[in-house]
Order: sequence, then C-alpha cells, then structure tokens
Amino acid sequence: MNRLNSKVLEEIVHKNAENTSRIVEQTHGYVVSEKNGALVATSFDNTTAQAIVKHVNYNFLKLAQSAIRDLDPTDKLCFMRVATRKFEFLVAPDDPFTITVLL
Repeated sequence: MNRLNSKVLEEIVHKNAENTSRIVEQTHGYVVSEKNGALVATSFDNTTAQAIVKHVNYNFLKLAQSAIRDLDPTDKLCFMRVATRKFEFLVAPDDPFTITVLL
C-alpha cells in the first residue's frame, strides 16, 4: 500500500473508530481492500479475507458494476447487498478502498 492510501486509511479509521467497533461486535467480520485486490485491513484470517476479496469484491462486484453501467452509463454502484443461505455480504465500493462486511 502506498503512503498516501495508508494515511487516508488511518484518518478514516480514526474518525470512525466508534462505528468500526460497533460493526465488529455485531458481525462475523470485515475486509478492507484496495481496488487492485490487496488487503488493507481485516478481522478474518488471511486466507478467508483473500477468498472474500477474490470472489465477492473482484469477480461479483465488477460484474454488478458493469451491469449498472450497461443500464445507465451515468450511474454508479454505491452499495451492494448479497444474501445467501448462511451469510449476508454488504459491499461498499469507493475510492480508494472497498469495504466488505459479513453478517
């Protein structure tokens, strides 16, 4: 991670420390990743976090963003919620990080 992104992440975490701790208490965990798929922060082990980034953030999120652009080129995907039988994924893609929370 470059120095600018590291500083941005530190500021975000500092501003939202109360929200982050509340999220961790009520969920299975979270993953923060860069656009290229690199892990920035996670509450999971490295293997699980890599799998979430690869399958949910990289593959599924890119497909959803493409579908939104095909429907309306001026629109942008801001938030995605995916519910499965066992879990629910909440994904917030943004610059420079994507945040995924597993409920």
